[in-house]
Amino acid sequence: MLTFPTNNTIVNSVATSLVRLAQAAARPSFELQFNIAQNTELSRLDAKIAEFQDSNFGQGKTALLRIKASRLERELEETKAFSATVKTNRLTLKDLQDQLDELRALADPTTVAEFDSKRAEVLQSLDKLRSATPGRLGAPDGLAAAKADGLAAIEAIVTNGFATAPDIQAAQDAIDAVRSDLDGSLAIVEINNTLSVNLIKTVDRSLDQAKLKIDDIEIAERKKQIDEIQELRDRTAQILTTISFAFEAAQAFTDSLAESTILPREIEPGSVLNLFA
Repeated sequence: MLTFPTNNTIVNSVATSLVRLAQAAARPSFELQFNIAQNTELSRLDAKIAEFQDSNFGQGKTALLRIKASRLERELEETKAFSATVKTNRLTLKDLQDQLDELRALADPTTVAEFDSKRAEVLQSLDKLRSATPGRLGAPDGLAAAKADGLAAIEAIVTNGFATAPDIQAAQDAIDAVRSDLDGSLAIVEINNTLSVNLIKTVDRSLDQAKLKIDDIEIAERKKQIDEIQELRDRTAQILTTISFAFEAAQAFTDSLAESTILPREIEPGSVLNLFA
């Protein structure tokens, strides 16, 4: 004998279907909302990373230090150029001392040819002298005047075979005067050489300190931004994990509630619904 479902059975069936449908739709709906939330958080994280990549890492905080470093770099270049000129002059002047001594000894009737050859060497050495720019880098060395006077005096020596003692004495006096002027310049050049070497060390040390401060500030700024990104990444992961756990817990609770209150545990025997079971 066939039995037909009562109104309560039909209502329960509809309710069951609706609950099943709601349960089936809950996860896709959550996953959609979860993806939207996830994309939002990831976009925020990507924007922070892009900001980090475009960052100047504290250059605003190091502006004055960078100006100081640039000034020190220029000062170091100027000092090194000054020092190089001073060192070259120092070596040339020391060579000239020996050359002038040799030239003086050749002021003799028997060595006129050798005198002329050595004079050419002396003139060539004198022409190499370049007066270093003084100012804050050192004292005026007087080389420009000493060079001009020396060239004129050495060129003006008339050998004339050194036929007489006065000829020899005049040549020696001229050579001695040139050497005296150059010795005076050499004394100043020696001082400037010491000053420039010490100044290079001082400026170089100051420049290194400025660069180290700049590096320290930039590293601190870089670490700060890296920490911010890591914190944002951790917070994003925490938010998404919390949302996921909350959904799973709510879904489990809903399923349990539905199973225990709304959804029938079994279909009545003989019901037409058994045809769909």
